[in-house]
Amino acid sequence: MKRLFSGKRRLLLLIPCLFIPGCAGKDPIDGHRAAYEAYQAQDYVLAAERFEQLVNDAPKDAELWFRLGNAHARAKNPKQAIVAYENALLRDPEMSKAWYNMGLVHLQSALKSFIDMESHVPADDPVGRRGREMREQVFQLLEGPADGGNED
Repeated sequence: MKRLFSGKRRLLLLIPCLFIPGCAGKDPIDGHRAAYEAYQAQDYVLAAERFEQLVNDAPKDAELWFRLGNAHARAKNPKQAIVAYENALLRDPEMSKAWYNMGLVHLQSALKSFIDMESHVPADDPVGRRGREMREQVFQLLEGPADGGNED
């Protein structure tokens, strides 16, 4: 059976696609460059948007999910950061830097909860006292050694 669009006919049909905006595929190198440049410029909201586009195009790429998590973490979006780290770990469960950064985001969220608790719970409340103790312990964990920062 003869194929309708083979060889030269297929090529002739694809050529116009090169000149129609949006028809040709996006250059993945440009997308990566834009995401990393936004991250390096500390525009973490833009970096997260760019990495979001990249993970939509390559959803199996654990490294891109990890980078998306970092951008969200730096943009102060802990819930989105955790979701991105979890997606990285679904794809690569041995990615230690994703485990580490996800743990840091959880600790930062815990610290915020204990700090917020102080403004709502009376100082003489026994659970409030325990919350202040936990706040100090979590704060100490997050300060850690000088080189214990976020794993980029």
